[in-house]
Amino acid sequence: MSQSNFKVANFFVLICSVFCFTQALAETQIQAMFPARGADRSVLLTGFAVNKPAQLSDVDDIAQGFPREVARVLEQSQQFSVRTIPDLLSLDWQLNPPTPVFLAQVAKNFDVRYVVSGDIRNAGIRNTPVLFGLWTKKTRAIEVDLNVFDAKAGVLVAKYRLTGTAEGDVLVGRQHVFGGEGFSSTGYGKAILELAQKAALSVTAQLVPR
Repeated sequence: MSQSNFKVANFFVLICSVFCFTQALAETQIQAMFPARGADRSVLLTGFAVNKPAQLSDVDDIAQGFPREVARVLEQSQQFSVRTIPDLLSLDWQLNPPTPVFLAQVAKNFDVRYVVSGDIRNAGIRNTPVLFGLWTKKTRAIEVDLNVFDAKAGVLVAKYRLTGTAEGDVLVGRQHVFGGEGFSSTGYGKAILELAQKAALSVTAQLVPR
């Protein structure tokens, strides 16, 4: 081999080595930037059932708004790939436990591993007389059941009952869009959003290894 051919061959090897190193570095950086968005951290939030709709006539679409807010908090954590759908986790609108076959089908259809469903159980107002009945103290509850399923395995992995309260002026008003500025400025709206954040933290604690 002539000296000129030897230099060309060495230059070609050097270029190939730099290209391979650059590709390996890029792949390492991608893995470091997105460590938690693989298939094992994919979550689908369904619409939530409302146990007593009349109690929530003053709140804008909590059945969709609450899971959307949970999804927003999960997405902000950058630890999950999150999707939402408006439908209940049911084929017949009945709140029966989903079968493993049904969960597996949901996992396949939406390409997710975990499914989160829920039930808004209680939003009642309690009036408590104060100072011999001279005035009344109002307290309003928000109570939510949260279910976390490993849909691919077809099992329930966690169930939570989350509660919160608001006092004073406990009405929201349907003119306030769920999660909006007007909504969050009310005492009860703020309590609902705080409970949604608590729900997201519960899901994170269950699904993210420590």
